[in-house]
Amino acid sequence: MNNYNFEDLAQLSQAFASKETVSNCLKLRDEMTSSQDFENLRREIAEGSGDNKKILGKKLGVWRQNIQKACDERINKIQTEKEKDNFVDFDPTFYYSNKFVPGNLHPLTLIFRQAFAIFAKMGFDVYDGKQIQSQWNNFTSVGTPNHHPARAMQDTFWLEEKCENGENLVLRTQMTSSLYEYSELQKKQNNGELKPFRVILEGIVFRAENIDSTHDINFHQFDGWLVDKQISISQLITLLTEFLTEFFEQQIEIRLRPSYFPFTEPSLEIDMFCPWFKGGQWIEIAGAGPIDHKVLANIGFDPKVWQGLAFGFGLTRLAQLKLQITGLGQFYNNNLDFLNS
Repeated sequence: MNNYNFEDLAQLSQAFASKETVSNCLKLRDEMTSSQDFENLRREIAEGSGDNKKILGKKLGVWRQNIQKACDERINKIQTEKEKDNFVDFDPTFYYSNKFVPGNLHPLTLIFRQAFAIFAKMGFDVYDGKQIQSQWNNFTSVGTPNHHPARAMQDTFWLEEKCENGENLVLRTQMTSSLYEYSELQKKQNNGELKPFRVILEGIVFRAENIDSTHDINFHQFDGWLVDKQISISQLITLLTEFLTEFFEQQIEIRLRPSYFPFTEPSLEIDMFCPWFKGGQWIEIAGAGPIDHKVLANIGFDPKVWQGLAFGFGLTRLAQLKLQITGLGQFYNNNLDFLNS
């Protein structure tokens, strides 16, 4: 693979300029983010500590942003060219037959129902929670301190309304924000007693993104959280392998790579091998890892007694792989040909 300077946006844009399809753009993006340079930087982050870890984390963020920006710019140009001949003028004389046509469930609804049915057999509950969250729920309780870049204006929708401690509320940026809410509900239902739990936190999340073919200001996520007194990474591997194998209806192989998330330690990127892609291809599918001790303590569990595992999926990512389509916009633009297919 070519050696790229991931801090040089112009060079990255030039690399994407030769791609003629959206899928090729996404393939190049995934190749870049799984390159040896990324692997080395992730390893440095995993092994680092203190201020150095923060600096390296910001560097990784800049690399990802530059790659995604170059990819988005090229995809927008490709789609703009394709859409030139697809515009249809509105016809006010058009009359639709009064024949009733049965509706369909949205593809994302069908995908989530299928995914949750699998996790339900593994003993998982499901919980959505509030879309408007406090900074404690959305950030602090899950290991995202004040200096973390995720709190920046370009990533978060901040509301004028404030919570009891005087901090501005936010539209939740991740389903992890419902963890504290769910754990408090469990304690209330169990008269304050701490008990093991398994839960899928699912719903829509909000990011202050520029809307394009691979980004939107709202999208669907689901997180899985397990808390018990004895948990291992091998359990995580088995759980995710079984889920993906049943979900895609064929044997799925996964691999783990070091990464960084504020609520897990160590943090892992989960890749799955997609044999239905041309020649087979590794695709990043989820983030995961053992729950950080501070996060366990924040939700009321003694980390000397309790352990946990967490994993997170983008629902649209799963849907794209399951349905073998590209572009997030198809899930949200109300194109009946797509929704009925």
